[in-house]
Amino acid sequence: MAESVLVVPRKFLFPPHHGSVQGFVEGTGKALLRLVREHGSFAPREEAEGDPSRKQIIPYAVIVSGRRVFVMKRGRRGGESRLHDKVTLGVGGHINPEDLRGDDLASAIDAGFRRELEEEVVIEGGHRSRIVGLLNDDSNPVGQVHYGVVYRVELDAPTVRVRETELLEGELTEPEALKDYEHRMETWSRINKAHFWPG
Repeated sequence: MAESVLVVPRKFLFPPHHGSVQGFVEGTGKALLRLVREHGSFAPREEAEGDPSRKQIIPYAVIVSGRRVFVMKRGRRGGESRLHDKVTLGVGGHINPEDLRGDDLASAIDAGFRRELEEEVVIEGGHRSRIVGLLNDDSNPVGQVHYGVVYRVELDAPTVRVRETELLEGELTEPEALKDYEHRMETWSRINKAHFWPG
């Protein structure tokens, strides 16, 4: 069965007379949640990936422990070839109809975030999470069809690891070391690094 993903038409995210915002914008995401409730829908992923008139809403979690940040390195066996060998500071993915709670489309964002976190990493301890901003980058084909909801996940203890070790590697890293990975970072991670860990 074909995968369906949550989308919002670009014209509602970026009204024509305002233009599109690029990069990271701090905030709680309340305006986006309202737009998702009013204009969101589920569409076949295969169609959405080639349709820049719609943005797929992607929860994107940055995991931190104290001042350290969790860095993941993608292998060549993952399903998205455009991301092979890339380094990411975010855990995230598409929102599907099974993430929906009741008839509130916006509820699917948080449920999708929690599902993706559970699928991609093992956190052996407590943690707190909150939306810290939104992320948009239309400079490349992947970014043109995705819109990020950035979560900050703060760990109670430095115990986190990737779940799919055949696809990913992961480690907590000092912010100063991020510059060593920057040339391999996917675009969203470079944007997040520039905002949270400049230099």
